[in-house]
Amino acid sequence: MLAGPVAGGVLVGWIGSRNALLADAASFALLALVVMASRLRRKPQRDDQEEETLFADYLPLLRNRRLMVVTGALSLEVFATAIADVAFVFLVMVTLGAGRPRLEC
Repeated sequence: MLAGPVAGGVLVGWIGSRNALLADAASFALLALVVMASRLRRKPQRDDQEEETLFADYLPLLRNRRLMVVTGALSLEVFATAIADVAFVFLVMVTLGAGRPRLEC
């Protein structure tokens, strides 16, 4: 969470916003190639004893207290980060008086 925005800012300052976005797209393409090349395939295992319900695929998660706590904490963290990202714009523009951002394309 800390290294990503810093690396993005360094890339934008170093090679420009267009090239930084192209580098980001290339990293996603590389990740897709790695996933496809791994050829990992798993078939879901179902117990014949469990009946099909709306939440049948979520039962392993719902039955594990630790996973539920981690999932809830991660959801709250993502929500708080989204709010902080909006607040940082106002901090820079209003409090620090940086003015309107200029984006180069």
